[in-house]
Amino acid sequence: MKRSAVRPLAGIAAALAFIACFAAMPQRAHAGGFTITLMGGRRSATMVNLATPDDTTAIFHNAAGLADQPGVRLHVGASLTFLSTRFEMQALDPTRFPEINAPNCGRPGQLRCWPIGSNGYYSNIIEPERTFGALPFLGASTDLRFLGRKDITVGLAVYAPNFYGAFLPSDAPTAYHLIDGTFFVVATTAAVGWRINRYIAIGARLSYHYMRLGFSRKLSLIDSLTPPGQAPDGLATTGQALLGDLLLDYSGVDHGIGWGASLLFNPFRWLAFGFNYGGASAARFDGDVTFRGLGRQIRDQPPERLREVVSTIGYKLPRSLIVELPIPHTLQWGVAVKPTRWLEIGVDYRLWLYNFFEKQIISPRYDADEPGQEPLTEAQLSRDKNYSVSYELGIGFLVRPLPTRRPDLELMAGVSYDKSPIPDETFTLDNPSLDLIQIGSGVRMTLFRHWRVALTYMVLVYLQRDVTTSQTSPPTNARGRGVAHLPGVEVEYLF
Repeated sequence: MKRSAVRPLAGIAAALAFIACFAAMPQRAHAGGFTITLMGGRRSATMVNLATPDDTTAIFHNAAGLADQPGVRLHVGASLTFLSTRFEMQALDPTRFPEINAPNCGRPGQLRCWPIGSNGYYSNIIEPERTFGALPFLGASTDLRFLGRKDITVGLAVYAPNFYGAFLPSDAPTAYHLIDGTFFVVATTAAVGWRINRYIAIGARLSYHYMRLGFSRKLSLIDSLTPPGQAPDGLATTGQALLGDLLLDYSGVDHGIGWGASLLFNPFRWLAFGFNYGGASAARFDGDVTFRGLGRQIRDQPPERLREVVSTIGYKLPRSLIVELPIPHTLQWGVAVKPTRWLEIGVDYRLWLYNFFEKQIISPRYDADEPGQEPLTEAQLSRDKNYSVSYELGIGFLVRPLPTRRPDLELMAGVSYDKSPIPDETFTLDNPSLDLIQIGSGVRMTLFRHWRVALTYMVLVYLQRDVTTSQTSPPTNARGRGVAHLPGVEVEYLF
C-alpha cells in the first residue's frame, strides 16, 4: 500500500475518543439501576418485600429478614426475560455517516438501504435481532440454634443480578451505537440477620462480584475525524473513502466488593417497616479493544494489519481501555400492613443516587514497547453523563384465601413505576434506559410441610421516550418503547 493511501489513518487514533465513550455502557434491561432487583417469588409477584422479606432472597433484599426464617433452608429460583423493543431513529447526517445513507447504501457490505421519511426519521422500524436475560438465584440459610442462638440466622447465596445482552442489525443506523452488547455480574453474598427483640431485627451482607462487559459497534471515520459543528476536511473525506467504516470490539472484566446493612422494625404484629442500604463503589473494567476496517481496500484484514499501517506514520493505538461504571448508593424502605389474617398490603420505595455520576472516566492503555505517539488521554476520552436520581415506587398485595394456621396458598399481585436516571442530552441506544411500569403476579404454595413453590409472571412496559435534544456523537435523537415478559419459578426446601 502506498504511503499516500495510508496517510488518512493518522486520524484513527483520535477516533477512539468517540469509540470509547460507548464502550463504557452496557445494555440495561431496567431503569432503576445497573443491578436488577426482581429476584424472589414475593418480590417478583408483588413488587414489594422490604418490610416482609420472607424467603432466602432476603440475603439480597433485606438481610434482617433472615432472622425470622428458622431452621435450615435451601432456595433455588430463576426467571427468564423475553424482550421486545422498537425504535425509530432520526436520520444521521449523510455527510458524516455516508455508509448508511442513500445513495451509498446498497454498496458491498451493506445488506439493505434505510430510506428516510418526510418526518426526518428512517422509515424502517429498528428492533433487536435477539436478546437474552436471566435472573438465577441459589441460596441457603440456617439459624444458629446449634450454638444456642435461634435469634441469629446466616445465609450464603450465588446469583446473577445482571445477566443479559442484545444483538441489533449490523447494517442498521443503530450499528453506530450498538451491534451487540453483553453485561454479566455474578455475585456471591454472605449475610446475617439478628432478631434483637420482638420489635427490631438487623442484618448485614458482604458480596464478591465478578463482572464482564462486552460490546461491539461501527465507527464512521469521517465523523470521528470532524469536530462538531465543522465541515469535514480532505483528510476525513479521503480516509472514509479509502477505509469506509471501522468495526470496534471491546471486552472488559472487573472484580469488586459490595456491602449493605438493613433493619426490620415491627411496632405491632400487623405493621412492619423495612430499611436497606447498599454502599457505593466504582467498577473498573479492564479489557482489550480491537478494530477492523470495513472498506473495500482493508476488509477482511486482521486487526494487527491496521496497527501496522498506523505505526508507519508515527502513531500507535491503545491495546486496552479501563472503563469506570458507577455502582451508586442505594436507599430503600418499605412498609407492610396486615389488616386481616388473610391480607397483606405493602409499599416499597427504592432510591438509586445516580446524581453523582457526572462524568464517564475512560483511560487508554498503550504497549510501552511499541514505537509511536500516544495521541489519546483520559481527558479526551471521558464524557459528561449528568445522571439524575433514579427511583422505583411499588405497591403489592398478598392474599391467603385459605387462612389456616399454616399459609398453604398465597395469591400475589403488584405494580411499580421505575424512573430512568438518564437525561435526554446523554441518552444513548447502547444504554436505552426508559421509564417503565412493572406488573407482577404469582402464586405460592407450601407442600408436604417442607416444600414451598412459587410461580410468577411479570410484564414490564417500557414507556415511550422521544429524544430530540441529544448531545452525543453520533446524535441519539430517537423514539422508542418496549415490552418484556418474565416468567419465573422458585423452590424452597425447609429441612
